[in-house]
Amino acid sequence: MPAFAGMTCLGLGAGLISIYGFFVEDLATEFDAGLAAINAGPVALLLVPGLIGPLVGRLVDSVPVRRLMLIGATIAMVSLALASQAPTLWLAGLAFLGFALGVSLYGPVVVNAMLVRRFPHREARALAIAAMGISFASMILPPLVGVLLSIVDWRTTLLGLSLALLVLIWLVIISSIDANDGAVATAETTASDTGFYRRAPFWLIGFCLALAFNVTIILSVAYAPYFLDEGFSVTQAGWFLSIAGAGGFTGKLLIAWLADSLKAFAKWIAVGLLLVQAAGLLLLLSFDQSAGVLAALFLLGFGGGGMIPIHPYLNSRYFEASVIGQVNGAQMPLFLPFGLIGAPLAGYTYDQMGSYEPVMQALIIVLCLAAMLVVILPGVSAQADTDQTSVGL
Repeated sequence: MPAFAGMTCLGLGAGLISIYGFFVEDLATEFDAGLAAINAGPVALLLVPGLIGPLVGRLVDSVPVRRLMLIGATIAMVSLALASQAPTLWLAGLAFLGFALGVSLYGPVVVNAMLVRRFPHREARALAIAAMGISFASMILPPLVGVLLSIVDWRTTLLGLSLALLVLIWLVIISSIDANDGAVATAETTASDTGFYRRAPFWLIGFCLALAFNVTIILSVAYAPYFLDEGFSVTQAGWFLSIAGAGGFTGKLLIAWLADSLKAFAKWIAVGLLLVQAAGLLLLLSFDQSAGVLAALFLLGFGGGGMIPIHPYLNSRYFEASVIGQVNGAQMPLFLPFGLIGAPLAGYTYDQMGSYEPVMQALIIVLCLAAMLVVILPGVSAQADTDQTSVGL
């Protein structure tokens, strides 16, 4: 049940980025703004968690996670409802910052820390199951939003979604997570342990995932305009993205099935997933027919989906479970340099060149760089009786 709650929270929190691209054109038209400005919205999903990630990491190691999640869900969905009614772009942006703040309190840092502690020696499976929520959201929400936008305007669509999702998230959290889960903090979990800052895996894993997740953010806002420019309809674009969601589900399923039994090869699994995404982008740029596009999106979804549980899983291979929330949270600021420039720069490129193809070509290089960071991680050995491997550096 905690893994199911994590699945719901990730799918209906961070997973909502999969539908952002469907609102880009309407927002640009409504507020007479360029795509560079509109694409700054997803930056909040990196900026806000990056700024408060260390604080959230400490909170999840010491206070009830259910309380954090319920507060976060309320803030996020109420903010999204307010964004749907905003009369100006800056008010819509302010409301979206509130959404990002709320998501931080029931997002990956909180969910991943809870599951690593609750399921020692089975953390890869638990993390992958929770991460499947983002895949389900990617499969279900884009077609749903595509249909809704063909019937009603963007404001009505966003308002209805936010209110419905608020009720759903509350019901799942209350029914699946114990009220006192994480409430009793030990000296070990609350100690100000900053030793992980001095270890190379902290920085290598953090920067690798910062690059990889920034690629995902950029693609989430680029997909819909890219497909529309290629002559596909908004409904077709929704179904294309659902295929990417199916690929992500398959990637997470593979992690759930294999990762716990292949702990010594954790970093090579991560390298493979990053290179699969690069191959998917190459394929997407090479084909403009539906069959090629579907194959490319499946590969992109497979690699990107598998990387979501890999982040906390890699950390669990190098750091103790008692400080895993602090480690995950402390890595969030590393996402900021790339997140602050990635999506706006992609939008600026589109405004200047009228295409996202140059952006996608650059993202292939970024994914290869991320893979190189993982390659130089020190190796770890699989151990059945511990969820931390000591690495002398």
